[in-house]
Amino acid sequence: MSSELLFTQPAFWVFMLVVMIALALLKRKIAMRNAFLFAASLFFYWKTSASFVFLLLFSTVSDWGIAIAMARSDTWKRTTWLILSVVINLGLLGFFKYAYFFADASSTLFGTTWEAVIPGANWMNSHLSTSFRVDTILLPVGISFYTFQTLSYAIDVYKREIDPVKSFWDFGCYVTFFPQLVAGPIVRAKSFIPQLHAAYHLSRKEFKMGIWWILTGLIKKVIFADYIAMNLVDRVFASPTSYSGMEVVLGLYGYSLQVFADFSGYSDIAIGVALLMGFRLEENFRSPYKARNIGEFWKRWHISLSTWLRDYLYIPMGGSRTASIFSGIFSFATVFFLSMMLGESGEINYGVLFLGFGLMLLLWSSGVMYPKWGQKLASYVNIMATMVIGGLWHGASWNFLLWGALNGLGLLVYKVLGTKMPWSSHHAWWARAIGLITTFNFITFTRIWFRSGSGIGWETIPGNHNLLTEWFTANDLLYQMSKHFNDIPWTDVAMGHLTCIAIMALGFALHLSPEGIRAKVIGKFTSLSLLTIWVITVGVAALLWKVGAALPTPFIYFQF
Repeated sequence: MSSELLFTQPAFWVFMLVVMIALALLKRKIAMRNAFLFAASLFFYWKTSASFVFLLLFSTVSDWGIAIAMARSDTWKRTTWLILSVVINLGLLGFFKYAYFFADASSTLFGTTWEAVIPGANWMNSHLSTSFRVDTILLPVGISFYTFQTLSYAIDVYKREIDPVKSFWDFGCYVTFFPQLVAGPIVRAKSFIPQLHAAYHLSRKEFKMGIWWILTGLIKKVIFADYIAMNLVDRVFASPTSYSGMEVVLGLYGYSLQVFADFSGYSDIAIGVALLMGFRLEENFRSPYKARNIGEFWKRWHISLSTWLRDYLYIPMGGSRTASIFSGIFSFATVFFLSMMLGESGEINYGVLFLGFGLMLLLWSSGVMYPKWGQKLASYVNIMATMVIGGLWHGASWNFLLWGALNGLGLLVYKVLGTKMPWSSHHAWWARAIGLITTFNFITFTRIWFRSGSGIGWETIPGNHNLLTEWFTANDLLYQMSKHFNDIPWTDVAMGHLTCIAIMALGFALHLSPEGIRAKVIGKFTSLSLLTIWVITVGVAALLWKVGAALPTPFIYFQF
């Protein structure tokens, strides 16, 4: 992947300057402005993901045409068009992101010999003198984000919640809008499309807020995320057995800060850049580590994805109201999967299988007899299905599935016991502290599997598609924490990682600071003169360039 247009590199800001000049010239010609933004966004994606820009174009053209055809059709034809959109979007996502995973899963569970290959690669190499790698399927940057974006658009048109976009250039601008194209936030058509037809307007205060978003995002990325990653987190996860259990725990806490600073940093920059261009994007992170329970955490973390999964997966499955066919399929698949995993040499463990199906039948019958219990049971199944699928959305790995399942279990425990805990509704400082610490540590330690599934495995080993590599990494981390926690005195650990600890302490302190303080700082910043803000911007840019020039690091969510 080319890094020429990363937010953290000067080339992007030269590109941004050109875009802003063009927008200034075209601000009264809305149609031409949108067409230009579409072209600029395609150029941005081409510099980021090369020939995969044609895949993005195909997705854009197909969903634009399908939505128009859907709006002109009667009931059954509308459904057919929607199914086609779902098949195209999920088919592309499934092939490019999950081909290796499904082949590996089939081999592990059923002993098959399927291989993931690029269709037509051999034919093109033979007849067109190309040199495609037949067995190397690369992941297009941002495919998970723009796929969900176009899919939600098609569903909204189907439900008649929005009208289809008639202009291809407007729709293309919506799908490919470069500030949020490769790593979100996921933008809904109902909030973005109307902005495409509005005249450009940016107040002086909004301009200053755009600069604030950009500067804070860059600081999060370069100062906090990248430094901690390069000097602690990446080293620990690359070779867990080389570090004591205490250092592993320190690396886990470091990763919690890194993943927040990295991804929220990208979202902040995207919001700021979009604002300077006259577009308003929703906040994607709302101080998630201030959450007192896991339910609140997922309302604060990656808000655009959490709400997407709620609106387009959880609620259609039945939500908290009832079960659906998908709920039943998920339950049967879970039982069957467990029976395969607990069997020997890929054979089905029939004891587990019959026990699981018997338990499902018992729960279903009790739900019929006691409707309120059945409603709760359905909501629990739907929550688990949503979180497991959400885990798989992040990456094609057993680790991501387990991470999603663990967070699903956490949500179920909260649903059942959360309100009964003595600190759940208490407003004393100690109650807030217990809830915050409990939630943060649960989220942090489940990320053992999340981080182990991110770039540690076949993706970094050419020709090796064994996804169990990531599983072994997680096991090594757990082993070091349980068996070798005190191998190195805590004083030596502290002195050996003093700078990282100091940066982590500062990062968490800033994150946990009261909202009132943050509001006052923003208010003072936006009240400064433009000259002062210009001086601050140049100074921060120089500092960040000095710190981050050694090794520019792509944003974490590029891989999703």
